[in-house]
Amino acid sequence: MLPTLEYFHFGDYGPYYGNYGGLDYSAGTENGTITGTSADPAPIDAYDQLFYGHDLALQQASSTEERFEAHVAVITGVYDLLF
Repeated sequence: MLPTLEYFHFGDYGPYYGNYGGLDYSAGTENGTITGTSADPAPIDAYDQLFYGHDLALQQASSTEERFEAHVAVITGVYDLLF
């Protein structure tokens, strides 16, 4: 499954995808944060759901290892969606 082109857009830090995909982009805003609750904007598709999980894991990470694990999880998740 490929990402949907209409969900890409550009901002100050480069390209974004949905509500959670992109450098320093979360909850539909640059430098946004999420709560992990229903107050967060809903991810728009499976890719955005991966990015949401990545953003939440990074916000909650307290070590380099936890941040690394979040990066690995989103990369393998995108790979799985593509192939």
